[in-house]
Amino acid sequence: MKAVVITGSTRGLGHGMAIEFLKRGCRVMLSGRSQATVDAAVQRLAKQYGADTVSGKPCEVTDYKQVQSLWDAALSRFGRVDIWINNAGVTHITKILAEMNIEEIKPVIDTNVTGMVYGSKIALQGMLRQGFGQIYNMEGHGSNDNKLAGLSVYGTSKRALRYFTEAIIDETENTPVQVGFL
Repeated sequence: MKAVVITGSTRGLGHGMAIEFLKRGCRVMLSGRSQATVDAAVQRLAKQYGADTVSGKPCEVTDYKQVQSLWDAALSRFGRVDIWINNAGVTHITKILAEMNIEEIKPVIDTNVTGMVYGSKIALQGMLRQGFGQIYNMEGHGSNDNKLAGLSVYGTSKRALRYFTEAIIDETENTPVQVGFL
Protein backbone atom coordinates (compact mmCIF):
# COMPACT_ATOMS: atom_id res chain seq x y z
CA MET A 1 0.00 0.00 0.00
CA LYS A 2 1.66 3.22 -1.16
CA ALA A 3 1.89 6.25 1.11
CA VAL A 4 1.22 9.61 -0.53
CA VAL A 5 1.70 13.16 0.77
CA ILE A 6 -0.15 15.96 -1.04
CA THR A 7 0.40 19.58 -0.08
CA GLY A 8 -2.67 21.77 -0.44
CA SER A 9 -5.07 18.83 -0.32
CA THR A 10 -7.94 19.91 1.91
CA ARG A 11 -9.90 21.20 -1.09
CA GLY A 12 -9.75 21.61 -4.85
CA LEU A 13 -7.52 19.58 -7.12
CA GLY A 14 -5.33 18.36 -4.26
CA HIS A 15 -8.36 16.99 -2.45
CA GLY A 16 -9.53 15.32 -5.65
CA MET A 17 -6.13 13.65 -6.03
CA ALA A 18 -6.31 12.46 -2.43
CA ILE A 19 -9.67 10.83 -3.12
CA GLU A 20 -8.34 9.10 -6.24
CA PHE A 21 -5.32 7.72 -4.37
CA LEU A 22 -7.57 6.50 -1.55
CA LYS A 23 -9.86 4.78 -4.08
CA ARG A 24 -6.81 2.92 -5.31
CA GLY A 25 -5.87 1.64 -1.86
CA CYS A 26 -3.17 4.15 -1.01
CA ARG A 27 -2.65 5.82 2.35
CA VAL A 28 -2.75 9.62 2.15
CA MET A 29 -1.40 12.45 4.28
CA LEU A 30 -3.47 15.57 3.68
CA SER A 31 -2.22 19.07 4.34
CA GLY A 32 -3.58 22.56 4.36
CA ARG A 33 -2.85 25.80 6.15
CA SER A 34 -5.20 25.43 9.10
CA GLN A 35 -5.88 22.71 11.62
CA ALA A 36 -9.63 23.16 11.14
CA THR A 37 -9.57 22.56 7.37
CA VAL A 38 -7.21 19.60 7.76
CA ASP A 39 -9.37 18.05 10.49
CA ALA A 40 -12.55 18.48 8.45
CA ALA A 41 -11.02 16.93 5.32
CA VAL A 42 -9.50 14.02 7.26
CA GLN A 43 -12.81 13.36 9.02
CA ARG A 44 -14.76 13.30 5.73
CA LEU A 45 -12.31 10.99 4.00
CA ALA A 46 -11.73 8.72 7.01
CA LYS A 47 -15.46 8.13 7.22
CA GLN A 48 -15.49 6.90 3.63
CA TYR A 49 -12.07 5.21 3.28
CA GLY A 50 -11.12 4.30 6.85
CA ALA A 51 -9.20 6.09 9.59
CA ASP A 52 -6.13 3.94 9.01
CA THR A 53 -5.74 5.17 5.42
CA VAL A 54 -5.93 8.94 5.84
CA SER A 55 -4.17 11.39 8.09
CA GLY A 56 -3.47 15.08 7.99
CA LYS A 57 -1.24 17.84 9.26
CA PRO A 58 -1.42 21.60 8.88
CA CYS A 59 1.47 22.92 6.84
CA GLU A 60 2.38 26.38 5.59
CA VAL A 61 4.65 25.38 2.71
CA THR A 62 6.59 28.64 2.88
CA ASP A 63 7.89 27.60 6.31
CA TYR A 64 10.69 25.05 5.92
CA LYS A 65 10.23 23.66 9.44
CA GLN A 66 6.53 23.01 8.82
CA VAL A 67 7.28 21.19 5.57
CA GLN A 68 9.86 19.06 7.37
CA SER A 69 7.27 18.39 10.07
CA LEU A 70 4.80 17.23 7.38
CA TRP A 71 7.38 14.75 6.04
CA ASP A 72 8.15 13.56 9.58
CA ALA A 73 4.45 13.09 10.37
CA ALA A 74 3.87 11.04 7.21
CA LEU A 75 6.95 8.92 7.90
CA SER A 76 5.84 8.37 11.48
CA ARG A 77 2.30 7.47 10.48
CA PHE A 78 2.99 5.35 7.38
CA GLY A 79 6.61 4.24 7.82
CA ARG A 80 7.56 5.59 4.41
CA VAL A 81 6.60 8.11 1.74
CA ASP A 82 6.27 6.67 -1.76
CA ILE A 83 4.87 9.75 -3.48
CA TRP A 84 5.16 13.44 -2.58
CA ILE A 85 3.05 15.90 -4.57
CA ASN A 86 3.79 19.62 -4.35
CA ASN A 87 0.28 20.81 -5.12
CA ALA A 88 -0.13 23.79 -2.77
CA GLY A 89 -0.44 26.94 -4.83
CA VAL A 90 -2.07 30.32 -4.97
CA THR A 91 -2.89 32.78 -7.69
CA HIS A 92 -3.88 36.42 -7.80
CA ILE A 93 -6.78 38.24 -9.37
CA THR A 94 -6.21 39.08 -13.00
CA LYS A 95 -4.34 42.34 -12.84
CA ILE A 96 -1.39 43.78 -14.73
CA LEU A 97 1.85 44.03 -12.81
CA ALA A 98 1.88 47.85 -12.68
CA GLU A 99 -1.40 47.76 -10.72
CA MET A 100 -0.40 45.01 -8.27
CA ASN A 101 0.84 45.67 -4.78
CA ILE A 102 3.45 43.63 -2.93
CA GLU A 103 0.77 41.94 -0.81
CA GLU A 104 -0.60 40.39 -4.00
CA ILE A 105 2.78 39.37 -5.42
CA LYS A 106 4.59 37.92 -2.41
CA PRO A 107 2.23 35.04 -1.53
CA VAL A 108 2.20 33.79 -5.13
CA ILE A 109 5.98 33.63 -5.40
CA ASP A 110 6.44 32.39 -1.83
CA THR A 111 3.90 29.56 -2.10
CA ASN A 112 4.32 28.52 -5.72
CA VAL A 113 8.11 28.71 -5.88
CA THR A 114 9.62 28.67 -2.40
CA GLY A 115 7.06 26.20 -1.04
CA MET A 116 7.59 23.86 -3.98
CA VAL A 117 11.38 24.06 -3.60
CA TYR A 118 11.15 23.32 0.14
CA GLY A 119 8.83 20.37 -0.46
CA SER A 120 11.06 18.99 -3.19
CA LYS A 121 14.22 19.33 -1.10
CA ILE A 122 12.74 17.70 1.99
CA ALA A 123 11.09 14.88 0.03
CA LEU A 124 14.23 14.27 -2.02
CA GLN A 125 16.43 14.03 1.07
CA GLY A 126 13.99 11.66 2.77
CA MET A 127 13.52 9.51 -0.31
CA LEU A 128 17.25 9.22 -0.89
CA ARG A 129 17.57 8.00 2.73
CA GLN A 130 14.79 5.43 2.29
CA GLY A 131 16.06 4.39 -1.14
CA PHE A 132 12.96 5.11 -3.26
CA GLY A 133 10.18 7.56 -4.05
CA GLN A 134 8.53 9.85 -6.53
CA ILE A 135 8.15 13.63 -6.38
CA TYR A 136 5.67 15.50 -8.56
CA ASN A 137 5.29 19.25 -8.98
CA MET A 138 1.99 20.73 -10.10
CA GLU A 139 2.17 22.76 -13.27
CA GLY A 140 -0.15 25.63 -14.10
CA HIS A 141 -0.66 28.48 -16.54
CA GLY A 142 2.71 29.73 -17.67
CA SER A 143 4.63 26.51 -17.16
CA ASN A 144 4.52 25.92 -20.91
CA ASP A 145 5.50 29.54 -21.73
CA ASN A 146 1.93 30.63 -22.51
CA LYS A 147 1.34 34.21 -21.45
CA LEU A 148 -1.85 35.94 -20.45
CA ALA A 149 -2.11 39.62 -19.60
CA GLY A 150 -2.88 40.02 -15.92
CA LEU A 151 -1.34 36.71 -14.84
CA SER A 152 2.33 37.65 -15.18
CA VAL A 153 3.27 36.85 -11.58
CA TYR A 154 1.37 33.55 -11.41
CA GLY A 155 2.69 32.50 -14.84
CA THR A 156 6.22 33.36 -13.78
CA SER A 157 5.88 31.19 -10.69
CA LYS A 158 4.75 28.23 -12.77
CA ARG A 159 7.49 28.74 -15.35
CA ALA A 160 10.01 28.75 -12.50
CA LEU A 161 8.45 25.50 -11.26
CA ARG A 162 8.99 23.94 -14.68
CA TYR A 163 12.66 24.97 -14.84
CA PHE A 164 13.29 23.79 -11.30
CA THR A 165 11.61 20.43 -11.91
CA GLU A 166 13.56 19.87 -15.12
CA ALA A 167 16.78 20.64 -13.25
CA ILE A 168 15.88 18.22 -10.44
CA ILE A 169 15.02 15.52 -12.98
CA ASP A 170 18.59 15.88 -14.28
CA GLU A 171 20.05 15.89 -10.75
CA THR A 172 18.23 12.68 -9.76
CA GLU A 173 18.90 10.76 -12.98
CA ASN A 174 21.10 8.13 -11.34
CA THR A 175 19.22 7.89 -8.06
CA PRO A 176 16.29 5.75 -6.88
CA VAL A 177 14.05 8.86 -6.83
CA GLN A 178 11.87 9.82 -9.77
CA VAL A 179 10.81 13.43 -10.31
CA GLY A 180 8.10 14.67 -12.66
CA PHE A 181 5.23 17.02 -13.43
CA LEU A 182 1.48 16.87 -12.98
